[in-house]
Parts: sequence; structure tokens; C-alpha cells
Amino acid sequence: MKYLVLAVVALSLGVAGSGCDEAKPDSPAEAAARSQCKALFAHLVAISPHLDGKDPAKVAAALPVEDYESCMTTEVEIRDCMMGAKDVAGVKACIPKDDILKCMRRAKDVPEIRKRCWAGDAHAADQLKATE
Repeated sequence: MKYLVLAVVALSLGVAGSGCDEAKPDSPAEAAARSQCKALFAHLVAISPHLDGKDPAKVAAALPVEDYESCMTTEVEIRDCMMGAKDVAGVKACIPKDDILKCMRRAKDVPEIRKRCWAGDAHAADQLKATE
């Protein structure tokens, strides 16, 4: 139960790590996502009642690379929402339903539609050509 919040996030999103390719350096976008994930993990530790008194930065630094890889594959809106969460319930509220997530991924290159998806319109991307 030590990493309850992190487990809930990973399991609820259903994401898998993309694998670690140590020979390939991070792109600027990947470096930014990795940095955001580091801050997010520290934030999750800080708000987790199960980890009260632990140093958030130390706990985040001790996480395996696979946790960072999984975090980096999540949608930026989800990471941003979780960074603003005040408690575990707030973190859970940031996890969208599957239809919302599917909509966001279909609209990945159309920011105005993607924003509607994130706001709860699961059908906002229906008019886009299927890319799946």
C-alpha cells in the first residue's frame, strides 16, 4: 500500500511503458514530459496520506524507470490535472472515462476538439477521420 496513489494512477489509465532505450536521448518533448512526471510523482507522494512524512523527491527518485515511461505516455491534460489535485480523490477525478480518452487520442492533432473531449464531450472527435 506504500505506493497506493501511483498504483491507482497506472492501473486506472491502463497504460504500459514504452520501454527504455538508453541509447536514445530524450527529445525536448520527452524531456519536458519526464520532468513533469518527476514533479507529478513528488506531488502524489506529498498528498498521499499513506506516505506522510516521506521526502517526496526521494520517493519519486527511487521509482523505477518503467513508472516514468508509463507516466510519459499519459495525456498531458491528465498530468496537469493531477498536479493540481489537493488529495487522492482529486487525483482519481483526473482519470477520464475510456470514451473521453479515446476521443482525446483521436483528436491529438486538433487542439480545439481535444479540449472539448477533455471537457467531457466524448463525441467531439466523431467527425474526424478514423486514425485507428
